[in-house]
Amino acid sequence: MSAQQVRPAALDRDQATKLAELMCRQLPNVATILEIIQTQATNVGPAKDPPVTDDVYDTLVWLGPYSLPCLVDRLTDTRWMPDPRSEPLLGAPVVGDVAYMILADKGVHDVLPELTHKKPNELRMDDYFLWPNIGNHRLRLQTAVRAWLLKHPNCCAAPPIVWAANAPKSRMSATELTRTRKRFSQLRPGMGPEQVLRIAGKPDAIDSGNDNDPNRWHISLLGLCANDHNENLAYIYFTERWADEIARRDPLRDRYVIVFFSAEGKLTRTFSNVAAIPPIFPATEAVWQRLMWGEPVKKK
Repeated sequence: MSAQQVRPAALDRDQATKLAELMCRQLPNVATILEIIQTQATNVGPAKDPPVTDDVYDTLVWLGPYSLPCLVDRLTDTRWMPDPRSEPLLGAPVVGDVAYMILADKGVHDVLPELTHKKPNELRMDDYFLWPNIGNHRLRLQTAVRAWLLKHPNCCAAPPIVWAANAPKSRMSATELTRTRKRFSQLRPGMGPEQVLRIAGKPDAIDSGNDNDPNRWHISLLGLCANDHNENLAYIYFTERWADEIARRDPLRDRYVIVFFSAEGKLTRTFSNVAAIPPIFPATEAVWQRLMWGEPVKKK
């Protein structure tokens, strides 16, 4: 399924723009990227929307043109983030590289061949990570993408969608949301599942990562390459819910927080599309490695 065929937000411009900016700020939470393109076509039917594979990525793609400005802004972002590819054979993408991957998936033309003066079939995969890191190349890449978008104003548009439900199945009151925000503000990387449960309370669903669990794929919080990131447990908490099946939650209008844990039993990151509850993700590779694999063994 191409980016032009996916749905945009059935939100007003202001709501869609704010949601896009919220998602762009947590690009380091993108955990699955290449597998999404390969599986979208097999999961889409005329009567059902595709299940969510990665909450940040899917939201940014489904927002259509609304997420273009913030993604382009992030092209110069050189912060480290966990590699979202299941087979990271070449290169180590930073936030700006992942933003460029998503823009390409949304239908933005690949301008790198023109900038590198190479034919597309001459570019190696590592060119996409090495070339931008030289001098002012990231700024040149950003300028070229903006120039292309000015010439192609209809890029990434899609027909509006119609939501079946006219009212949410559940929605927290303002008082409940305030209490929930205070609880989640106490969460920290490295906490264990039981500690999170004591603070945040019982989740709406738990994905244990057990493929033998018949309910696993009705929840599907961990994504396709969770094992590559050594994540095997996730909790989801809804503040506003419209969908029945959690795997087919709608990140454009459902509001929720997902807490992820490593196989070491450590809170690694949280996804949040609730504006009042900020997400959590690792700031450095050293922090990420410690949460994923535990404290390194000191040499004697």
